Amino acid sequence: MFSCYLKLERRQSIKKDGTETSTPRYVVTEKAGYFKPLESIKSTTGEIVMYHNRNGECNKKSTAETRLQCKGSLNFSSIYLNGLKVGEALIGYGEPPREKELKGGKQNPFYDNRDDGYLFIISPDMTTIEILIVDRSRQLIRGYAQQLSDGQMNEALNELRKAAKSE
Repeated sequence: MFSCYLKLERRQSIKKDGTETSTPRYVVTEKAGYFKPLESIKSTTGEIVMYHNRNGECNKKSTAETRLQCKGSLNFSSIYLNGLKVGEALIGYGEPPREKELKGGKQNPFYDNRDDGYLFIISPDMTTIEILIVDRSRQLIRGYAQQLSDGQMNEALNELRKAAKSE
């Protein structure tokens, strides 16, 4: 069911002037499975870095509250939160961008995976975000978020967490 699992941990970024950035920066620290588009968003040091932004500040038309962006301001996914929780953690869902070309004519590295869906597990203190990538589930991802919240995916999630390797 899941093609890839990512665990992102919050890391503070420091600007050139020595002050902290206001946009939360997350680095993938654990990974299980494979998702080809991740290769195109790795930094020069091999890290996968994402930034958590509030949509009201970036895209006033979006119905999602927040989103994750990769290097080059590439949108990884909007995160839709509908009050779902597992324990105290928030459950969200989203999907990759669908366009073949992005602004400026840049090719979308997620285009071949445009029918996939994402589930997000966000810790209450926002220090970790777990991402579950579900093959060809764009149309069903809301239902999967509800199943995750109801505990129906606990066994599969625990297996992925055990299989995850440090990045």
